[in-house]
Amino acid sequence: MRKSFVLFALFALFATICFVGCASTQNTENTEVQGSKTDSVSTILETVDYIPNSDNVKFLGRAIFEKNALLLSYTNTGAAFNISANHLDVTLATDGSEARFAVFVNNERMLDTMVTSEKTFNVFDGTELIEGEVRIMKISESTSSAGCILKITTDKNATITPAPEKSLKLEFIGDSITCGYGVDDLVKENHFKVSTEDGTKSYAYKTAQNLNADFSMVSCSGWGVISGYSGDGTKQAWGVMSKVYGKFGARGNSIKGIVPSTKDWDFATYTPDVVVINLGTNDASYTKGNPKKITEFTEAYTKFIKDIREKNPDAYIFCALGIMGQDLYGAIEDAVSVYQEESGDEKVTALKFNQQSMADGIAADWHPSEKTHAKAAKLLTEKIKLILE
Repeated sequence: MRKSFVLFALFALFATICFVGCASTQNTENTEVQGSKTDSVSTILETVDYIPNSDNVKFLGRAIFEKNALLLSYTNTGAAFNISANHLDVTLATDGSEARFAVFVNNERMLDTMVTSEKTFNVFDGTELIEGEVRIMKISESTSSAGCILKITTDKNATITPAPEKSLKLEFIGDSITCGYGVDDLVKENHFKVSTEDGTKSYAYKTAQNLNADFSMVSCSGWGVISGYSGDGTKQAWGVMSKVYGKFGARGNSIKGIVPSTKDWDFATYTPDVVVINLGTNDASYTKGNPKKITEFTEAYTKFIKDIREKNPDAYIFCALGIMGQDLYGAIEDAVSVYQEESGDEKVTALKFNQQSMADGIAADWHPSEKTHAKAAKLLTEKIKLILE
């Protein structure tokens, strides 16, 4: 009996040792596999932050790096850079205003979002290596939104470099049409919303894309040459573009404590080859066919051309009008003629856009649809190509 008990005890001990050994081996294998996965994940999650300054990105439009952020006011301001990465986050912010931002990777819209405070957004994250150009832009306008890019975050093995400068540079000076007002809302009776405005669907941005050009947009909804939009025919002095043409942005919300309309713009930082003025639609609500007011408009327009020429001595200037009405086009032609007679400057011309058609759709508050914008961009692209030949 004692012998049997001893044999049983030895057998139990052997079985226990074998079980523990086998279990230890299995746990070790699991730990190694899990450890391998953990290492892989940690490689992706180990990230690097880039501050969006001129060492890392190309500034788009009137963007300025100040207070450790890239500050944005006008439509389509932002940053462009070339990237090779598996992971990309962008941290965006406003000082409380509502701003619409978009991020494009190789011309594909990867992010379209509303921002009202500081927030980090993931653009892409995976095992696939993404290479190409990234554009981060505030696509809503200055008078309703101001924002900034705080940082760009990538995986530790990524590289980012400023996108190369393009050989052609354009500047657009305009009103709500240039801003892409209401383009995402094809109900003409609806009114303005930041969320339905998209500057990348405007004729201005499309023209820049057609020509593979850099661009800058100085545009405000409701603004004009001598008056902002007037519902009753009285002059609206708040909406005169010449007052803010030399500024970082227009009236509206501040960003990082900076009020855009009080900060001067350094014209040496961006030198356009072509300037397109598309103003006069809102002035028509004030002039209303009154000869005295039209003369006032012509004189102010002539003076504005002189101001633009002073700041852009070599640019070709187009003076355009027509998408939402052509009432003051003759006055613009007169302003161009007067300016040329006084200055001898032949690098200025008037351009009449085709008026929008109901068949192409009408956006919020009777603004042009994206289809209308595309047609206007086609016309303007052809005109610019002619003067560049």
